[in-house]
Amino acid sequence: MINYSSLTLRNLFIAFFFFLVISPSFSQENHTVYVNLGGQGIEASYKYRITYDTHVEAFVGLGPGYQLEEKNGYSLEYGFIPFAKTNLKWHFVNEEERKFYLGMQAKYSFGKVTDESFNKILLTELHIGHEERVTKRLLFNIHAGGGYMQDFDVQRGEFIFTCGVTLKYAILSRK
Repeated sequence: MINYSSLTLRNLFIAFFFFLVISPSFSQENHTVYVNLGGQGIEASYKYRITYDTHVEAFVGLGPGYQLEEKNGYSLEYGFIPFAKTNLKWHFVNEEERKFYLGMQAKYSFGKVTDESFNKILLTELHIGHEERVTKRLLFNIHAGGGYMQDFDVQRGEFIFTCGVTLKYAILSRK
């Protein structure tokens, strides 16, 4: 039986922190830091392997802002709006190079207090993607899928189609 009083946000954060600290010691490849440019904006990311074909990547960056309309639909406006996101990827199909993957991503856009067109948004999505190495340090990533967008300013959510294109440059790679 689960004790729900122990499932507080603080306890979940502490458990997630210990997971982040301990799990890289079991991974086959150590950490990689990237600078990324794409449809999500400009961002820095930190990736590490959990298993041979699974890895987690955490991002912080500046990019587009979102807004769900009061009745139906959403809008996307480009500006320098801060965001944080995390991505869990499971690579499959091409065993040697691990190019294709299934991913689960959560992105929180912090919005902009001085402009009402940028709201606080949480986007959770499932997607399928392809990652191709262009050079030893440069990767090209493309993905498509679907997700749920929750706007905390208008208290409304909506299912949406998602897609992304990113160029990733490895600035630090430790093996």
